[in-house]
Amino acid sequence: MSSRTARARAVLCALVAGALALAGCARGAGRTGPSGSPAPTSTASQASPGSAPDPAYDLTRPGRARQVIGFLRHASGDRPVLRIEVTAAAANLTYLTEDDKAETIGYANGAISHLDSTIKYIDQARFDPDDFAFDDVAALFETAAEVSGSNQDQDLQINEYDHGNVLMTVTTTPESSTVFFRDDGSVINELDLTRAADIAEALADTVQNSPQVLSVTIKADALSVRVRTDEATVEERTRRVGLPTIVSTIKNSDKNPSFDSSLISPETIARLIAQTAGQGGRSPAPDVTVTINVESGRTEPLMRFQAGGTEIVTDMSGAVQEK
Repeated sequence: MSSRTARARAVLCALVAGALALAGCARGAGRTGPSGSPAPTSTASQASPGSAPDPAYDLTRPGRARQVIGFLRHASGDRPVLRIEVTAAAANLTYLTEDDKAETIGYANGAISHLDSTIKYIDQARFDPDDFAFDDVAALFETAAEVSGSNQDQDLQINEYDHGNVLMTVTTTPESSTVFFRDDGSVINELDLTRAADIAEALADTVQNSPQVLSVTIKADALSVRVRTDEATVEERTRRVGLPTIVSTIKNSDKNPSFDSSLISPETIARLIAQTAGQGGRSPAPDVTVTINVESGRTEPLMRFQAGGTEIVTDMSGAVQEK
């Protein structure tokens, strides 16, 4: 073991030991025996038959995961962070070394150690854990259980999802569906892109902070937005109904006009999707494709709603345009 690693482990062990001692004192605070002296803190578990014992330092309690990740960051020498993993009883942090390798340091059972990292550094996004709301891991686990239907051996991870986009996820063992969270702790919902609220969520995830967009396309399974990033490049951001946004880059130097993204009204779009689907009188109603862009020869965007042989063309307020 290198002297640097040994020093890091010594520092972290001291910090963790102090935190555990403080936690124990906090649990015993306010309890006194008959003479007024502090009452002993029981270490016996009141677990029901067949239940697993509580971890020595429960990382699902508010603030504890943040505290332990802080210890691990300190032990890493505050190197750039590539990945975080937190369970009820353990936490791992993968960081980038000075020679551009991924190393993992972990905490479990009151001790820390360097782990055999299964992660290779291939230019993954680095991130600041302070930008992510994992202060209450229990709340994230509860939300994930409601969405996925499972709370077995839950595992919170923070790492790159796509093209520099870092997200939080919760998985279970045995594995159910992965539940995705944004950095603010809000869940990335399964969407129904015929509903105004869900269209609004998909637009927020794709338009992001772009004041101008080239086009918006809405289908039953995805919403896509195209944004020009420079004179020769267009970024396409796609939010599928059950997955976070993914980004692809398209070489495009055409001078297609863009339009103000604030003109897009999810309520108007949802109303016109229902109107278009219902015009043919078919049951079940056909899927509707919506295209929004500034067409050649025009200066203002139009919305096209198409389902089978039915097409409705409107301005951004929903007023039908003559063909």
